[in-house]
Amino acid sequence: MIYEFIDRLLLSELTANYILHEKLSEAQISPLLHSIFLACWELYMLFNGTLTTDSITRQKIRDFYRIDEDLAVEHILPDAEVNMRARSRAWDRARKMVLQIRQDQEGNGVVEALLNEYSLSSAEGVVLMCLAEALLRVPDKHTQDKLISDKLSKGQWSSHLGNSDSLFVNASSWGLLMTGGLVNYANQQNTFGLLKKTLGKVGEPVIRKAMNIAMKVMGQQFVMGETIEDAVQRAQDKERKGYVYSYDMLGEGARTLQDADTYFNAYSQAIETIGQAAKSKGPRKSPGISVKLSAIHPRYEFTHKERVMAELPPKLKQLCLLAKQYDIGLTVDAEESERLDISLDIIEQVFSDPDFEGWSGFGIAVQAYQKRALYVIDWLRELTEKVGRKMMVRLVKGAYWDTEIKNAQKDGLEHFPVFTRKSSTDVCYHACANRLLDYRDTIYPQFATHNAYTAAVIIELAGDDKEGFEFQCLHGMGDSLYDQIVTVENIQCRIYAPVGEHEDLLAYLVRRLLENGANSSFVNAIVDDSKPVESLLEDPVEKTQRLKHKYNGQIQKPIALFGNERDNSKGLDVTDVNQMSVLKTAMDQWFEEIQLSEEQVPTDCHAVRNPAKLDEIIGYHRFDTQQDMQHKLTLAHNTFETWSKTPMSERANILRRTADILERNMSELIALCIKEAGKVTKDGVDEIREAVDFCRYYAARAEELAQDDRLAPRGVILCISPWNFPLAIFLGQVAAAIVTGNTVIAKPAEQTSLIAKRALQLMEYVGLPEGVVQAVIAKGPDVGEVLLPDERIKAVMFTGSTATASLIANALADRGGEQIPLIAETGGQNCMIVDSTALPEQVVDDVIASGFQSAGQRCSALRVLFLQEEIADTVSEMLVGALQELTVGDPAFLATDVGPVIDQKALQNLQDHASDMQQHATLLFESNVTTNNGTFFAPKLYEINDISVLKREVFGPCVHIVRFKANQLEQTIAQINATGFGLTMGIHSRIDTRAMELVKLSNAGNVYVNRNMIGAVVGVQPFGGRGLSGTGPKAGGPNYLPRLMLEKSTPSAITESDTQTDAALQSSPEANQQASILMQQAREIKSTWHLTELNTRVSSVRQFLATIAKVDMVDELADDLNSTLAAARSQLISIEKRLKKPRVLPGPTGESNVLYLEPRGIILCFADKDVTFEYWALSIVTALATGNVVISVVSELFYAEALEFREQFIATGAPAGALQVAKLQHLQPLLAEDDLAGVVIGSESDRSSFMVKMLANRTGAILPVISAEYYDHLIQRLLTEKTVSIDTTASGGNTSLMTLVEDEE
Repeated sequence: MIYEFIDRLLLSELTANYILHEKLSEAQISPLLHSIFLACWELYMLFNGTLTTDSITRQKIRDFYRIDEDLAVEHILPDAEVNMRARSRAWDRARKMVLQIRQDQEGNGVVEALLNEYSLSSAEGVVLMCLAEALLRVPDKHTQDKLISDKLSKGQWSSHLGNSDSLFVNASSWGLLMTGGLVNYANQQNTFGLLKKTLGKVGEPVIRKAMNIAMKVMGQQFVMGETIEDAVQRAQDKERKGYVYSYDMLGEGARTLQDADTYFNAYSQAIETIGQAAKSKGPRKSPGISVKLSAIHPRYEFTHKERVMAELPPKLKQLCLLAKQYDIGLTVDAEESERLDISLDIIEQVFSDPDFEGWSGFGIAVQAYQKRALYVIDWLRELTEKVGRKMMVRLVKGAYWDTEIKNAQKDGLEHFPVFTRKSSTDVCYHACANRLLDYRDTIYPQFATHNAYTAAVIIELAGDDKEGFEFQCLHGMGDSLYDQIVTVENIQCRIYAPVGEHEDLLAYLVRRLLENGANSSFVNAIVDDSKPVESLLEDPVEKTQRLKHKYNGQIQKPIALFGNERDNSKGLDVTDVNQMSVLKTAMDQWFEEIQLSEEQVPTDCHAVRNPAKLDEIIGYHRFDTQQDMQHKLTLAHNTFETWSKTPMSERANILRRTADILERNMSELIALCIKEAGKVTKDGVDEIREAVDFCRYYAARAEELAQDDRLAPRGVILCISPWNFPLAIFLGQVAAAIVTGNTVIAKPAEQTSLIAKRALQLMEYVGLPEGVVQAVIAKGPDVGEVLLPDERIKAVMFTGSTATASLIANALADRGGEQIPLIAETGGQNCMIVDSTALPEQVVDDVIASGFQSAGQRCSALRVLFLQEEIADTVSEMLVGALQELTVGDPAFLATDVGPVIDQKALQNLQDHASDMQQHATLLFESNVTTNNGTFFAPKLYEINDISVLKREVFGPCVHIVRFKANQLEQTIAQINATGFGLTMGIHSRIDTRAMELVKLSNAGNVYVNRNMIGAVVGVQPFGGRGLSGTGPKAGGPNYLPRLMLEKSTPSAITESDTQTDAALQSSPEANQQASILMQQAREIKSTWHLTELNTRVSSVRQFLATIAKVDMVDELADDLNSTLAAARSQLISIEKRLKKPRVLPGPTGESNVLYLEPRGIILCFADKDVTFEYWALSIVTALATGNVVISVVSELFYAEALEFREQFIATGAPAGALQVAKLQHLQPLLAEDDLAGVVIGSESDRSSFMVKMLANRTGAILPVISAEYYDHLIQRLLTEKTVSIDTTASGGNTSLMTLVEDEE
């Protein structure tokens, strides 16, 4: 046995011979083998051992996980066939059933009628579903009122009056009409409190109470009881009619160990209660219980398999032993597809336990919408034969279809794990049913369906057997159908009955509403008298055989998410055993080849160390000298001549080929992300995908941009990328620069240069010419000292700290002349606001992902969590519990959640912050970090009094909680904005109007609603901040590439003014005070003018233009007033077109992604003798119409006309502070003001350089000096971008998918 172990460890022959020769004892061998074992496994990645299986059927299950849908359907169709005579008899039986159902429901089925009237195809149905999802959990009355107001004001309730024969439905419509009407009236008066005047003092409580009662009535339709005792009591009536029950304890999956213990105890108590009521009738005739494994273990995930297999089977066994004691059934519920493989391991282990000898109550649910369902049935058959004991198998359609579709699209997976057509799911259901009926000697089939035709087919196939199987239905659905089956067919029906308090029923209730409201739902269709009976009885096999395409083309495949423009980047499913096995082999081989010893690193080089294991060397760098850098710059400069003339299409195709080769080398690049950057596997996958997306997206945008012949490449661009996204940001910068015809000096972070160099190597393999991109490996200050002053650097792209960005801006300003483009994406004090309507479990999931994924080392990561005080204790407690479940350790293993921070400097900064927080915060939780040889920082959760406690960005796994009162939302957003940062922000609220109001008020560049706030996808959520968080434009957005190009008519370098001798610019104390007053007036009106409707703003400017046309002094100053007015009117039309509607971006189903354009803020529009009247006038017109507040700083030449401009603009009714006038002496103090957002100046003015230097020297945000030869470019430069991403499924499900009407092609 020992020598087999030696063989398994793949020990060298030398070691094995040593053990044999020395004849070591067991005691001596044991520690030796242990050391060798550890040393061996240190070489390997992802997981220990192997995931391969000896079972052919189990391997088929894995092979069919995400198989092509056409192949899957063709494979399953023969097994679903039913002979024509049986099919005809089944059709006739089903027809009679449906007619009886419709007859039974006349005048009855109150809730069914209500659900039919307010189906999900109506806006009102969606409103009611969203209200049902949130209302009962909201603890405070104030927020309940806001929620009711938000939802009911959206409905057109009068359209539903008289549509239903149900008195209850019409009464409900009248009630909703009255309530919704009053809410609308109150909202028009801008106060929900007006209802008190309308309805009397009890107005709000009446509405609130009525809606709470309505939601509870809906809940009672689908939930058996608030306690298991109530449910068992209520079940007695149905049990007397021949029904039996299976109870399910409601609740979200466990996030914490405490949750898991609570659910486990609830299951145990329920089994006791059910068992006592069962009276030893045996599993088939007794009520049973359904158990969700996710409820009894907080990390029931494939990635944590080792821990799950050690901890979860014993728990399940305890519950099963209790069920066996009472001889009742226990069924393991089916959950998301990614949990299936590990669930089969658990089931095999528990079911095979000899302690269950003699008990036939163990059960499992199988989902027919999964492509591998048929093989799961076969595997269960083999398991029951091997163990020699019967098993109950519940066959269901599946309840997570919309989520499975969305996740596969989002993750870029090759195929969906589920069928995209309901008819295909039905085919699979029939095939599985056929199998189960064939396996009745070892399996007790339980057919869960509400489809009359499916039930009729099963009855027909079963023949005379009425005892060898049963049907199952959901409590509150399908009563008439199963009354017939139980009484007429004498076949047992088991009712799946949820049990739980009303607050726990939310997720379940909405899922049932969603299923009932789905257009493809039999339950929905059967109560719709407009649909003939025959339309409900189509055989799915016949329908599927007629289809030309088995795949539903209405649902975008993951790879086709962006249509014909580009392929979506390929993802990697870390729960797919087949994929992970291949990945592990490739990564292990790569690591064995690249690992170095200390001796192998040349003395003049710098070793690259794994931040998780500092003694592990994976490569080295030789830093570039100043001479090296100069040489590379010269090569890039010389190469520009030929590269800039290379056709845009050829440059774009190089990017596409780069994307393809990145995907082909994904395993190596993931391994580099893990070993060099300390990323966990999932983050590594996302990193490569983002790089691929950048390449394909910029290729598509560049080909569009090629149609604009007014732009030309700039020259050599310096790209400075960070260590936290060493491939994605590095390659995103490089790709954007080279596709626009520029050459590049690329400076990756020293800590993560290996992956950058590998990326460039791959680009060269696919045709990137020599000299187009030069990598410089050196410390940042050294690179800045050599390259930034060099005139050959024509633009800089930078991602990193705000402080470093300011240093770069200063260095560029010192060169003089016009402002050198600097595209900077810097830090953020990113916040999430959570009100009491949010679902706590979802909030916890999103906070963990946003704040602690990637060890918190993302620019977008959550730093400050604002919790409404009514839910703060609950959410904080849940967060602490969830953090306790995180695994901090080596990212080389799938089970690791949080890896190291990048280096000792980053670690020290975090440790300094932790020391500071000892005086200013309450530490709620600190993760346990075992002794290690890496740069690990224990994730921490703090509570602080106010965001002002945080003096700088905390770049690591730290989240700080701040409590706020329900009526303090505006003050809260103001505090966040006051930090000056504006990168990302999260909002969790079910009150849509509130969420969108916060979106408008936020200064953040990326706002996420009811989802996590990280992982911006290229072209879907363009990324970049404002203020202290960046300059714009957004990376991965439609406005990025033009900034890297030069307007062809831009004049050559201009003569600089000497500010020391330019007396007109000299300020004075009096001028400083006047400037301060001007800025204060601008500040006061900024928000009002920004939020003024576009039509109102443009109308004011049009009126203004009409009046100045009549002013003589303006006519005298203008070169050609008619030309200026014509240009201005054309500009206003362009502004209206650009701002009328935000840009809707593509993305996965169930998600809304929109790009808004917003004003920069307070703008200086400058004019002196070198600026034309037309440019000056157009700058004011453009700035005002786009929502900016303007202070026009002018020389004496323009001053009188500027004052006239101001008076005429105010005369239109516009606010006085929106346009003000200042003299040259006010320029310096105005440029120093914190609230300034930018300067517009004609390129002819020799004072441009002065402004560039002044703005670079100030502290705070990096501001633009805007010059544009083409007025449409001026529009974009005066706007900033805001990306808003909303999870539209957060309130319970994807209504757009569920209401899809399938085509028949």
